[in-house]
Amino acid sequence: MPFDLATYFDRIGLKSCQADLSGLKQLQTAQISAIPFENVLPFSGLVPDLDHAGLWQKLVLARCGGYCFEVNALLGQVLDALGFPNRRVLARVRMGEAQGGARTHLAFVVPLGGDEWLVDAGFGGQAPAEPVKIAPDQEQPIRDQVYRIRFEDASGEHVLERKTDTGWFPLYGFDRVDVRDEDIEAANFVCALSPMQSFAGNLKFYRLTKTGFFSFLNGRARRVENGESREWQIREQSELKDFMKNDLRLGYDNATIEVVASRLKTLF
Repeated sequence: MPFDLATYFDRIGLKSCQADLSGLKQLQTAQISAIPFENVLPFSGLVPDLDHAGLWQKLVLARCGGYCFEVNALLGQVLDALGFPNRRVLARVRMGEAQGGARTHLAFVVPLGGDEWLVDAGFGGQAPAEPVKIAPDQEQPIRDQVYRIRFEDASGEHVLERKTDTGWFPLYGFDRVDVRDEDIEAANFVCALSPMQSFAGNLKFYRLTKTGFFSFLNGRARRVENGESREWQIREQSELKDFMKNDLRLGYDNATIEVVASRLKTLF
């Protein structure tokens, strides 16, 4: 089935979306809520297919999720279809470190009304639910978090940071180097298979909700709603199936869940 905006909107729970800032914010939030961040394929030893038809089948029709190269590739198609000018950027993940590693994260810069916005529906639990304005050190409250993007002279990167009780926590840095399809293909391969990356050896999930989120890392599930948090351990296949299908609303079949559950037990 070719790309179809009406079908995509139905998948993420929107009726329409205007090509303005309000629409951009609505779009990012809706996609993160409906299409979870997850790494089922890399955790299962597979390299995700980034072909447009394959992504459409997996993320929209089969109602599964994916990691950044999958979900943000779909988002890029939507930005183009809606008429949002956009530029792909490959980021270096920092997660608290002073410097990042290889360029292993895909996001977008969208110019609107004289400003630029970082748009990202594929980073997972630490990431903002809405686009972040690329403005020097400007603090931006988004839901119950505060973010900023600062420019770093030493690396030539803009750095996305989240405010914590102990200071600013750098998530990732990005520059404006031209990004080709071949760069994304290579980064996807490295992220899926390299033991130096976190995706092949760890199982991760994240889905935004109206008043909180679901998250998961290697058997530890968490639900936050209206500021209240509950954590629990998932070890059995039946528990994982319930979490994936009911809490995350993922459309994976039982055979795939069985493979994931078997691999997950090796981490305990």
